[in-house]
Amino acid sequence: MKICIVALNIVPYFHNQTGGRFGGAEVQAAVLARAFGAAGTDVELVVTDLEEGRTLPFPAHNAYFNRSGVPVFRFLHPRTTGLLDALERANADVYFQHCAGVVSGLTSWFCKKNGRPFVYFAGSDSDFSWRDVVIGNPRDKLIYFWGLKNAAGIVAQNETQAQLCRDRLQRDCRVIPTTVDPAGREGHDEDGSVVWIGGFRAVKNPERFLELARRIPDRRFVMIGGKLPGDPSLGDRILRESADIPNLSTTGFIPSRDVYGYLARASLLVNTSAWEGFPNAFLEAWARNTPVVSFVDVDGLIAGEGAGVICGTLDDMTDRVRRLLDDPDERRRLGQNARRLIETRYNSAVTARQHLDYFDHILSGRR
Repeated sequence: MKICIVALNIVPYFHNQTGGRFGGAEVQAAVLARAFGAAGTDVELVVTDLEEGRTLPFPAHNAYFNRSGVPVFRFLHPRTTGLLDALERANADVYFQHCAGVVSGLTSWFCKKNGRPFVYFAGSDSDFSWRDVVIGNPRDKLIYFWGLKNAAGIVAQNETQAQLCRDRLQRDCRVIPTTVDPAGREGHDEDGSVVWIGGFRAVKNPERFLELARRIPDRRFVMIGGKLPGDPSLGDRILRESADIPNLSTTGFIPSRDVYGYLARASLLVNTSAWEGFPNAFLEAWARNTPVVSFVDVDGLIAGEGAGVICGTLDDMTDRVRRLLDDPDERRRLGQNARRLIETRYNSAVTARQHLDYFDHILSGRR
């Protein structure tokens, strides 16, 4: 089997560059690409902004450069034409793409036209909602949802997403969780910090983390991430307000290896989102025995498996964070529960095999 992973913004991740163009979808693509390769599968990538002479760990086809083209018209050329050309050059048995976007619809159309299966991997619970999906304009939403309805397969991260897929698209999907490579990530040397990770967008509620830091002034808080092109005013406001909180530091977007270092030293990872799919930050924290404090759970793991605590309100979160910071034994217990989850359910070797079995199932059905 030859798999083409469509991950347009993955180049900065592989080259440890900073910037807001890559996120959880690209991290997942990289982890799964390595796991697919380790399982003996051929993997190729379709990317953007791959300069001549620069290499990636896998064969890669550059679709286009984001700076190229005339605004308005560049959607058609070079972006659509370049993507379709790169997909053709990959010449794969299965095309796999993660996270909602117009690229999902275009890849699905290419695969339908050329008799190849396209498998979409959901990135958030909002991916199945016209109102809530994080896509900028109606044209792109239409293309995306057409692609979803015509995909050969859909992978949901959790049972909530699977039910949304059934309810809103009237089709079934396969539940395979987000994954992490646990090798060498069990170290945990705490420095007492409380960490938040993400882009500054409304659904992430970054202002709640600022308020949490204000309420617990004797503890150190670290905010990893930065403002995004889609909502620069929110980003500017968060940065402006954070500068007035003495126990809070902001890092901006930093290379993934540096993010992992912060998680390895953190006492807690805090998540303030209104909804999530299955955040990579949860898995990376759990792989380092770091518990999660969150308003949202994923398949009941935090509450049911004791990998952290779930909060109902900001007052509740403030109280829980304070108590956990004062109780190293409880943090250690929650951290050990979290690490056990990674080793038994969410390590990349296990989830890669689940993906490959699903791809085999789809290919067998088509044959």
